[in-house]
Amino acid sequence: MRALVVLMLLSGIARADGPRATPIGFDHQVHDRDVNISGAETIPCGRCHVDTIAGRGFALARPDHASCFGSCHGAAPAKPKPGQKIAIESPERLKLCTNCHAEVALGAPFTGKLAVSYPPYDREQDFAVTIGHKRHRTFACATCHADTLVKPASPGRPHVRCASSCHDGTPGKGPAMSACETCHVRASGSPQPPSLVPVTVPIVFSHRAHASHAPAGRACATCHASIIDTDDNTLPRPDAKSCALAGCHDAHAAFAITASCTKCHKDPPTRTFHIERPVARFSHAAHAPLTKQPCAACHQLAPSGEIRAGTHDACTGSGCHDDFGSAKPKICGACHNTTEPWRALAADRGPAEASEFGATLDHGKHAEPCASCHQLRTAKHELRTPRGHASCATAGCHAVTSGPAPNMTACNACHVLGEETARLADRTHAPWTVRGMFVHDAAHALACVSCHDDLTATTARAIATPKKATCAPCHDGKAAFKLTGTTCTRCHAGKQP
Repeated sequence: MRALVVLMLLSGIARADGPRATPIGFDHQVHDRDVNISGAETIPCGRCHVDTIAGRGFALARPDHASCFGSCHGAAPAKPKPGQKIAIESPERLKLCTNCHAEVALGAPFTGKLAVSYPPYDREQDFAVTIGHKRHRTFACATCHADTLVKPASPGRPHVRCASSCHDGTPGKGPAMSACETCHVRASGSPQPPSLVPVTVPIVFSHRAHASHAPAGRACATCHASIIDTDDNTLPRPDAKSCALAGCHDAHAAFAITASCTKCHKDPPTRTFHIERPVARFSHAAHAPLTKQPCAACHQLAPSGEIRAGTHDACTGSGCHDDFGSAKPKICGACHNTTEPWRALAADRGPAEASEFGATLDHGKHAEPCASCHQLRTAKHELRTPRGHASCATAGCHAVTSGPAPNMTACNACHVLGEETARLADRTHAPWTVRGMFVHDAAHALACVSCHDDLTATTARAIATPKKATCAPCHDGKAAFKLTGTTCTRCHAGKQP
């Protein structure tokens, strides 16, 4: 219905219900499309969202007449005298004005000020926000989120919170605030900024009451620890285990989680979905027949070596899926957050937190410094494996169609379905493993090869755990505790088979 109203106004058709009482809203995607069709370059964000704090990169100001009129849409309309109606010369100018102003207000006598409903009008958003909690886990929650237990929540100024001590343009502190596309990615329908999975106890649960019972109640991570460990945009809610911690709902400090269910759980709110929002991600494991086809049948590489977004042909080819035109499609959620037929949908569905694949690597053939592939990710200096092809498809390495073998089109030479899961199982379930206890913190800030002196294994999964002899020079009873004696469990968290 909303789309029909918009189309009627844009086509100049008179409506039986009279002028709109609310603005239509500005559509970034349609505007960018029209600009490109006209032969002009895409307009940067800062062209309309003017930096109001010089040199700091805060895109805080909403667009004004200067953003629209002048070199783009002609001269600005003349300001009428109080009591007079605004002179709008043509239907085209009316379409422009109703992006921000209600049509009914434009036709009324001018009172000295014309209201602007900005944002969000009644249009769904054109951009999503990508802000991972895992990549910001070193910061206290209150750095970004207002502590409502101390003071009432306020809308705040998100850009100020990000730029005040972090994204201020200083090298090494992350993207500057002027790099809008770093966080605001094009999306359509119902973009998914980080949002909590719906909780079924919103009426009876009180953060303030729980914070007053124990110091741990004031720490967000006491209940929301799972959020800190994900960069996904679907944030897991606290589960029953987090409520049953010692000193909480353990049948002593408070009633057990298995008793008095209705003290917390009420009927969930009724929801009405006007548009299908499929959520099923694509699963390579569920598409077993596809594993027999070359990866390039669905995935295409860009000149940089990174994977391009797929096309519908990858799904409709060979008669695989035919529900693109159905009222309730099931597969769109693999790439999209919505199924609106009147918008050009962006591939805005983020990848899953855990990969179905893993990459094998012969460290013996890669003599480059470890940091050229493995990057520090947390304040504890834990390393993570490379993501994407950027660290491999650089000059002199594995180019798309040239360079040392294998080139980037030989996907199966590195990627193996299930490798990531198998690698994690090997490392965490080995007898007498040290993985659960050892941390690459400041106390172990040594060169990688100081401990990992055997990097000749053929695959990343087969890299051997450093031998005890590599620990002995430090753990000599002086610089650190000795390796002998009764302190075994300080390093080993496994059990003997």
